[in-house]
Amino acid sequence: MNGVTSIALAITFSSGVAITMKVANAKNLKLGQFLAVNYLVCSLGLLGWGAWRTLGFNSPFIWSLGIFVGIMYLLCLWLFDRAIASGGLALSATLMRLSAGIPTLGSLILFAEQTNLYQVLGIVLAFVCLPLASKEPLRFDQAGKEALKGMLWGLLLFAAYGMTDFAFKVQAELEPLADPNAFMATIFGTALLLTFPQLFRGIKPTKDCLFWGFVLGLTNVLATYFWIRTLTLIPGSVAFPTLGLGVIGVTTLASLLIWREKLRPANFTFLVLASVAVLLINLG
Repeated sequence: MNGVTSIALAITFSSGVAITMKVANAKNLKLGQFLAVNYLVCSLGLLGWGAWRTLGFNSPFIWSLGIFVGIMYLLCLWLFDRAIASGGLALSATLMRLSAGIPTLGSLILFAEQTNLYQVLGIVLAFVCLPLASKEPLRFDQAGKEALKGMLWGLLLFAAYGMTDFAFKVQAELEPLADPNAFMATIFGTALLLTFPQLFRGIKPTKDCLFWGFVLGLTNVLATYFWIRTLTLIPGSVAFPTLGLGVIGVTTLASLLIWREKLRPANFTFLVLASVAVLLINLG
C-alpha cells in the first residue's frame, strides 16, 4: 500500500467517524449505549492486533495517561454529539480539526519547540475565526443568547479535542518507546469501562444502536490503523494538513448534500479560514 492510498483511507474512515456520529444524532440513538458498542468494538479490535501482548508492560505513567485520554475520548464524543445538535456536522467537525492549534501552542510553551511564522499565524487565525462558527449572529437579544449557548458546545469541543491531541504529544515526548497498540487499548478500555454499564440500564439497545455503534467502532479502529500507517509512509508535514483538510471537505459536503444543513455566509468564511489555519499550523 502506498502513501496516497493510506492517507485516502485515513480521511475516509476519520470522516466516517464524524458522519456516523451525525447519523446517531439524527436517529436520536441512546448515546451511552451507542458509545459502549463503539468502544467494545475498538477494544476487541486492538486486542486482536496483539495489544494484549504488551499491555502488561505499560508503565504507571502510560496507564495514567491512557486512563486520562480514555475519559477525554468519551467527553469529546459527548461534546461532539451536543455540538452537532446545536451547530450541525460541518461546523462541529471543522472545530475538531481546528483544535490542532492547542497542541501546537502547548508544544511551544511546555516543550520549547521551535516554531515558524506560518504556525504562529495559523494559531492566531484558529482562535480569531472561532466566533464565525456560530449558527446565528451573536447578539444581545434572546436569539443571540440561544446562539451563544449553541456556540458554547462547539468551543468546549474545540478545547477538549485539543487537550486530548496534546496528550499524545506528551506521551511522544516523555515516553516515546511505549507500545502504541497497548496505549490505545488502555484508552479505549477505559472508555469501555465507563460506558459498558449503559448497555444494561433501562431499555435494551435497539438494532439501530447496535448496528451504528458497530459502524462507529469499526471506523474508529480503521481510522487509527490507516493513520498510523500513513505516518510511516508520508512526512507529518504533509500528512497532518492533508488529513485535516480532507476531513473538513468530506464532512462539509456530507452535511450540505445529505442533511441539507443551512450555513450562513459567516459560516462559510469560518470553514475557509479554518482550513487555512489547519494548513498553516501544520507547516512546521
